[in-house]
Amino acid sequence: EKVYGKFGEKAIYRIFSMTKAVVSVCVMKLVEEKMLNLDSPISKYLNEFKKHPKVCVAQGGGEPKFEEPRREITVRHLLTHTSGISYAFLPPAGCYVHKCYVEKKIASLDELFHHTNAELVKRIAECPLLFHPGEHYQYSLSTDVLGYLLEVILGKKLPDILREMVFEPLGMDDTGFFVPKEKVPRVRPAYVMKLGFTISPVKGHPSFAETETRGLGKAPVLSSGGGGLFSTAEDYLKFMAMLLNEGSFKGAAILKAETVKLMVGKNQLPKGSVAESLFPGGYPALTGKGWCLLGTVVTEPSKASGCSQASIGEYGWGGYASTYFQIDPVKGIGYIFMTQVMPSSSLPIRPQLTHMIHSCHSPASK
Repeated sequence: EKVYGKFGEKAIYRIFSMTKAVVSVCVMKLVEEKMLNLDSPISKYLNEFKKHPKVCVAQGGGEPKFEEPRREITVRHLLTHTSGISYAFLPPAGCYVHKCYVEKKIASLDELFHHTNAELVKRIAECPLLFHPGEHYQYSLSTDVLGYLLEVILGKKLPDILREMVFEPLGMDDTGFFVPKEKVPRVRPAYVMKLGFTISPVKGHPSFAETETRGLGKAPVLSSGGGGLFSTAEDYLKFMAMLLNEGSFKGAAILKAETVKLMVGKNQLPKGSVAESLFPGGYPALTGKGWCLLGTVVTEPSKASGCSQASIGEYGWGGYASTYFQIDPVKGIGYIFMTQVMPSSSLPIRPQLTHMIHSCHSPASK
C-alpha cells in the first residue's frame, strides 16, 4: 500500500512490455464477445498475412533454406509467442530472420517507433518465420501484431481502443501512449546499466537515442501494443486488481470471470515450460514457468528463480526498463515494482522481489 520515490504513486514510468498484458486483455474481450476465435488464422483478419511467411529452417553461414509453414499463425500463437515471429535482439544472434528485421528497419527500439502500426505489421509479414508456428516459444513482436489486429477488427486506433475498453472504465487516468505536456515533469528519467554495474542516464546513449524524449508531450508514430505505454503504479495496480478480482474493479466489468480463468489459468506452451519450449538459445532463466495468454505462469515453483514459495498459477510479466508485476490468485496478492533501468536483465530485481513478497506471506511469517 506504500509507494516510495519522487511523486510517489503518481510518478509516470515507461512500462514497455507490461503493455502486452493490457493488449492481451482487449484481445480476450473480443474473444469473449465472439468477434475473434483464439484458433482462427490471423490471415482471416489481416491481409498482410494472406501470403503466409515461409519458415527459415537453415540459418547458418551458407544460403538460408525455407519451408512452407506446417500451419498458419493463429491468434493463440500471437498471445503465447509461439508464432515464429521474433525480436532481433534475442538469440540466435545474426540469424537470417534477424538480418531481415535489420533490413526492414524493425530491429532496434528507436527504429520500431518510426513506423505506424500498419507499416510495422507489413514489414513483419515480409520477413520469414524463425520456426513453424505452435512448435516453440520465442518472445517477440507478436503483441504488436495483436495491437494492429484490434485496430482492423474494431476500425479504431489502438490508443482509443485501450482507453475505451480499459483505461476509462478502471480510472487509469495517467496511462497512455504519450504523456501530455502538463504531466511530463512526473515522468521518471531513464537509465542504462553499463559494464561494471554502473548506472548512467540514458540520454546520449547510442542504443537509446530517442528513449528519453519519445512520447513526451507528443504521440509517437507507433502506438506499440508490445511496449509503448506510460503508466503509474497507482494506475497499473487498478488493472491488476481487476485481474485479481476475476475481471471487474469497483463496478467496472472488463472481462467475465470465465474469460480471466481461460486467460491466466493454464500454461499454453507446446512442451511444458518456457525453458523447454524455447527456440534454442533463449531464456533458460525462465525454468519452472510456462506462458498463459497474458504472460508467464508458474508451473513448478521449486524450479522457478525466486519463486519457491509462489503458488502454481502465479502469473505476470515485466518491462524493458526493469518494471515488473505478478499476481498470485491462490494467495490473493499482487505486487508491482517500478523503476527505469535498462535493459530488464540489468539487476536481479525480479527474483529478489518475488522471494521477499512471498516470505512476508509464508505461514512462518504470520
